[in-house]
Amino acid sequence: MKLVVFGASRGVGRQVVEQALGAGQSVTAFVRSADALSSRPHLAIVQGDALDSDSVFRAVQGQDAVIVALGSGNDNGGDVRSQGTANIVQAMQKLMVKHLVVVSSFGVGDSHKGPIAAMAWLFLRKALEEHERQEKVVMGSGLDWTIVRPTGLTNDPKTGKYQVGKSGGGRISRADVADFILKALGDSSYLGKAVVVSY
Repeated sequence: MKLVVFGASRGVGRQVVEQALGAGQSVTAFVRSADALSSRPHLAIVQGDALDSDSVFRAVQGQDAVIVALGSGNDNGGDVRSQGTANIVQAMQKLMVKHLVVVSSFGVGDSHKGPIAAMAWLFLRKALEEHERQEKVVMGSGLDWTIVRPTGLTNDPKTGKYQVGKSGGGRISRADVADFILKALGDSSYLGKAVVVSY
């Protein structure tokens, strides 16, 4: 499977790139700076901005699936996630690339319940509102989408042991979120669903 990962230089996106390459998949990493990743076999690096529809179109062309793990830039709001995702969706629709996995956040949509979600909204309102806009774009896309809503993220190693579909509270490593994303690509039971992943 040929994958393009948006937001590939850091966090969950970087973990997806590393794990997909480790599994022998061909990966295109879409990054703002070409120096963010080192060149290696089976990895293509595309420098661009998710807010630039032309560079997004070039990155999506020829792919089997798209992973979106966009950050919000230097602030806690903005429209990088929602507008960038809208550009990605439009490119996928034009190119007839159907499979999309998007990293959102616990506390968004129907996971906005309970004390942990309330705490997240208290401190991360702008970011979560942006994720709400992003998810709306995805859900209305007509694509074969999966939205991943991790709880608090850590840089701990991959364990492969996490809950899907309910919140155990606490945190989850970026490596384990990436592990789930790659598994979800091959599991049709997650299509059209927004799922929480946590320990």
